[in-house]
Amino acid sequence: MLTIFSELQRTHKPEYIVRGGRHVPSHDVPERIDSILSVITERDLGPVIAPMGKIPHTPGRDDAGLEPIRAVHDEGMIQYLATAYTQHSVGNMGKISHTPGREDSTPVFPSYFPPPGQRRRPSSFEGQKGYYCADMEVPIGENTWAAAVASAHCAWTGAMRLRSGESCVYALCRPPGHHAGPDFLSGYCYLNNAAIAAQALSENGERVAILDIDYHHGNGTQAVFYADPQVWYGSLHIDPDIAYPYFAGYADENGIGEGQGANWNIPLSPGASQSQYMSALEILLEHLTVFDPRWLIVSAGFDTYVHDPISTFQVETTGFHEIGRRIHALGKPTLAVQEGGYCVPDLGSNVVAFLEGLLAVN
Repeated sequence: MLTIFSELQRTHKPEYIVRGGRHVPSHDVPERIDSILSVITERDLGPVIAPMGKIPHTPGRDDAGLEPIRAVHDEGMIQYLATAYTQHSVGNMGKISHTPGREDSTPVFPSYFPPPGQRRRPSSFEGQKGYYCADMEVPIGENTWAAAVASAHCAWTGAMRLRSGESCVYALCRPPGHHAGPDFLSGYCYLNNAAIAAQALSENGERVAILDIDYHHGNGTQAVFYADPQVWYGSLHIDPDIAYPYFAGYADENGIGEGQGANWNIPLSPGASQSQYMSALEILLEHLTVFDPRWLIVSAGFDTYVHDPISTFQVETTGFHEIGRRIHALGKPTLAVQEGGYCVPDLGSNVVAFLEGLLAVN
C-alpha cells in the first residue's frame, strides 16, 4: 500500500483554539503524524511517498498546485487563507498593529460572525475572518496555508494513483478536511481533502462515493456535494443535535435537486457500542452498494476510539480492522483520507489496523 505524506504538514502547529471564551489546546498536534508513521514503518505496510503539486507562495498567482483546490473551494476563500497570516501580521488596512520590525506571531481568529440571512462578503479583512470561518477552531498561523495545501495534495495524489491502477492508497492528511466547505473553514479543517480527491475522480463522469467514519459529521463534505448526483456521501457520527457540528448531519438530510438520495446520515447516540456502530455501518454500506460507485473514498477518522479524548463511542482497535475488512469486501478502488483521531499513543495502531483490514491482511 502507498502512503502519501508531506513533511510540510508538520509545520502547522496551532498554539490554541478558542472554545467557551477560553484558550484551550488543539488536539490536532504534529505528534499525530509520528504515531501513524511509526506503526506503518514497523508493520512494513509499504512505501511512504511525497505528494505531487507545488505549494504556491505568491498570492494571486495562477499556479497548477491550486487547480484541484479551485475545483472545490471558492476563490475568495482560497485567497483569504493564503494571505490571512500576512495581513494579520501587518495589521488591518495596511497599518502596523505591533512593534515595528517584529513579527506578530499570534494566530488569526475571527471576532464577528454573520447572522442568518446576512452572509454577505465584506471587502475588509476583519469582516472576512468571520465570513470564511464558521467557528474559532481554525486558527491560521504562519505555516497553516502551506500545510493545508500539502494536505490537499496528498489526497489529490492518492486519487491520481487510483486512476493509474493502484487498488488501495492511504493519504496521511493533516490538517484534516471534512469540516471545510466550499467557502468556509471549521473544526480544525481548512481545505476539504476528501472532496478535492472526489472531485478529481468524478471529472470523467464516473461515480464516486465518500464514506465518512469520523466521530463527527463531515458538514463541509456534505455542503460540497449536496446537490451532486455523481458523488454519494454517507456518514455515521455522533448526533449533531447534541454535539459538533450541531447544524448539519441529521438523518433527514438526503440531498437536494439532482442530488436527492445521494446523501445519507446516521446519527448515533453518545456511548454507542462497537456492535451498534457496526450495525450502522452495514446500513450505509448497503446504500453505497446500491449507488455502485467506480471509486471509493473513506474519510477515515479514528476519534470513534474508546479512549479518544473527544469521543464517547466504544470502538476498539480490533473494530477498526473489521471496518476496513468490510470496506475491502466492496471490491472498489479505495482511497483512505486521514481525518480525526486524537489518542496519540494508540492512533498509529488504530490506523494500521484499519489499513490492514482494507488490504485483507490477517
